Amino acid sequence: MASKQPHDKFAKSAPDTSTATVLGYPRSDRILLLVGIPLIGAVLGLLLPILARQVTGWSKLPLRIVFEFLASPEETWQVVAFAAGGFVIGLVFAFIALSESLTVTLTDARVEVTAEHWQEAVDRADVSAVFMDGKQLVVLDHGSRQVVRGSHAAPAQRIAAVFRKHGYPWSDSDPYADLFKKWVHGSGALRPEVDAVLAARKEALKRKSWFDVHELTQAVEELGYTVREKGTEQYWRPLVQS
Repeated sequence: MASKQPHDKFAKSAPDTSTATVLGYPRSDRILLLVGIPLIGAVLGLLLPILARQVTGWSKLPLRIVFEFLASPEETWQVVAFAAGGFVIGLVFAFIALSESLTVTLTDARVEVTAEHWQEAVDRADVSAVFMDGKQLVVLDHGSRQVVRGSHAAPAQRIAAVFRKHGYPWSDSDPYADLFKKWVHGSGALRPEVDAVLAARKEALKRKSWFDVHELTQAVEELGYTVREKGTEQYWRPLVQS
């Protein structure tokens, strides 16, 4: 018989096993995102024409054509169209926010992670460390590869508690943080092939092409290094066997 896990805002019992915990967006937060943000967008769509009319009379107004367009709705259907446009834009932002957070399913033997463009499953025996790097959850294997790295909605203390509960080696910080160095293209610190992959990865970061970022991270690790970023700046370190 499946045992019921204690209710938690960020964790709930998985229906198919008695020992699994799922970490993901709680239903209340999903509703808030999918309803609240689009409604805010609709309100902004209604207010923008009013605000734009207040500034179109300024003699020195940058991007005047944009403000004149925003100030143009007068007919009812035009006002409704602006509100609907704001609602749709808000809905898009809400789906982006949901898609960028990982869903993590944990048992004592395995961790499974689902993101928008990739999935990963790692046996507990293959995990050497789990920690938070800012808002990102990181899981390292025994070769110090980042087999999982991605943003998560839950508070760090809740994530730590769940991983510890299932017997994973939680760390309060990155055990290899001191090994990271800032990547400088063409500095000669790395082999040309590694430098080339990191250059491609930086372009993927600028485009926010997360699938490409994930694939290029794996390519870097195949060459004996791993990488993390702050904004579009990249930091690399050699892989270390634990």
